[in-house]
Amino acid sequence: MSVYQKEHPEYFRAALDSIRRQTLPAGEIILVCDGPLTKELDQIIEEFYSAFSNMQVIRLPENHGLGYALAKGLSHCSFDLVARMDTDDIAVRDRCEAQAAFLQEHPDIDVLSGTLEEFEGEAVTPEEAAGQVLSRKELPISHEAISDYMKYRNPVNHPCVMFRKSQVEAAGDYQPCAFFEDYDLWARMLRNHSRFANLSHNLLYMRVNHMHSRRGGLGYAKAITAFQFRLYRYGVIRLPQLFYGVALRVTVSILPNWARKRIYDAKLRKH
Repeated sequence: MSVYQKEHPEYFRAALDSIRRQTLPAGEIILVCDGPLTKELDQIIEEFYSAFSNMQVIRLPENHGLGYALAKGLSHCSFDLVARMDTDDIAVRDRCEAQAAFLQEHPDIDVLSGTLEEFEGEAVTPEEAAGQVLSRKELPISHEAISDYMKYRNPVNHPCVMFRKSQVEAAGDYQPCAFFEDYDLWARMLRNHSRFANLSHNLLYMRVNHMHSRRGGLGYAKAITAFQFRLYRYGVIRLPQLFYGVALRVTVSILPNWARKRIYDAKLRKH
C-alpha cells in the first residue's frame, strides 16, 4: 500500500482495518508513505503498527508518485505472492484467501485480479460499502481474453490485484507512467510472456468519490496520448489502433465531467 498526505484519514483507517480482518492473515504488510503525511494519518499508522506485528513502514522524504512508491514497497516484500491495495478502498473478508488459493492451484498464472464493486460515500466496513454500491467493474476471465482486452482497456483491476513478485521484477517492475503505472506494467508483463486471470466474484469495494473528475482535463489527455504510444512500442496495439485509441480517449478526457461519467457508466460498468 502507498499512502500520501491527501488521503482521508477515516478512509485510510477503513482500508487498513479490512486487511486486519482478512480470513487469511497477511504474512507481512508493507506501507509506503509517499512523502510527509498529516498528523492524523501518522496517528493511524501508529495505531495499526501496534496492532500488526508484521507491518513495515517505509517513509519517503518526498512525494514521488505511485509508480516509484510501489516499486520501493515491492523491494521490501519478502514473499513472492503480493497483494496490492489502495488506501481508501475496502477489501472483502476473504479476498486474500481466494486469490492465494487460486494462484497456488494455478502456478502458471502470474497476475490475478477480479471483479470490484464501486461505491460512493463514507462507508468504513464491507457491509456499509455494499449498501452504497453504484456499479460493478467486471473483466475478462481467461488469459486469452485478457490479452485481447488489453488492446482496448486495462484488463486488471489494480486495487485488488495479487501477483508474483518475481514476474513483476522480471518485466521491469513498476515504473513512472502518470495515471497508468499499472496498465504499463501489465503490458510489459504480457510482452514478457506472463499469464493473467481474473476471478468473477467481488474482491473489493472501490471508493469512487469524484473519480470521473480525476480522469479528465488537458493533463490527462496528454498522459493518455503518451501511454497509447507506449502500448504501440510494446507491440500491444498496431498503428490503426493507436490512432483510434488516441482520438477516442482524448475526446472523452476533454468532455465535461457529467458527460464522461455517463460514458463510463454506460460502456464500462454494470449496474
